[in-house]
Amino acid sequence: MPTEIEIQITPLFSTPLLVFTPADHVRINARLSELILQREASVPTHRDTEVIGWSSPHDLSMLEWAGEPLRALFAPVIEVAKQVTTLSDRCSHGNRRPDWNVVEVWANVQRHGGANAAHSHPGSFWAGVYYVDVGEVCPQQEKGGELQIYDPRGCLPRMLAPYLQYSMTELHDAGTSISYTPTAGQCLLFPGWLFHAVNTYHGVAPRISVAFNLDPVLTSAKFNGTQKTVAGQPSR
Repeated sequence: MPTEIEIQITPLFSTPLLVFTPADHVRINARLSELILQREASVPTHRDTEVIGWSSPHDLSMLEWAGEPLRALFAPVIEVAKQVTTLSDRCSHGNRRPDWNVVEVWANVQRHGGANAAHSHPGSFWAGVYYVDVGEVCPQQEKGGELQIYDPRGCLPRMLAPYLQYSMTELHDAGTSISYTPTAGQCLLFPGWLFHAVNTYHGVAPRISVAFNLDPVLTSAKFNGTQKTVAGQPSR
């Protein structure tokens, strides 16, 4: 008779994808949509080889022309980042939750044929995207425009054994990518090193999003016995 063996399965190296909806998202979306579409109509797109569509500069200039709704958006974003991050044991203030600054923010408008090539957000611990209007993006219509998220382990699992997959549900995506269909008002936070893209959008209504990067505010913290001051640019 076969011997029963107890197997403990522990999925390792998880990658966080945080999805939440700010309470004031309806008002935020209405105001941001108005301001972003006005900006698209009056200012040329920022040159970005990764983007097919309109984009504003990747800096803090958006806070000058869309500051009020952005402040309403980033208040809950900063709070979420604080709740899910602590200083590591390498810092004498381990287990303390750092504050966060928005160091880059930019708007994206994609119309028929728009897309974003695969990229990461180097230098940022948390990167994020907020969906002002997803246009005609939905799983049933096959209009494209989904956020494509790539396995940070790369394609190696499939390259070595393309005819095999792990039987654990948590590992069915090993070596592949995941297509995420957003809804208006959703905010996504993920590690800046996580490669992602936007599938080609085939809708007619504009697909509007706001991307941003967060850096921690670490002032006079001790790292391995030495003083180090790190502070991102202040949010406005």
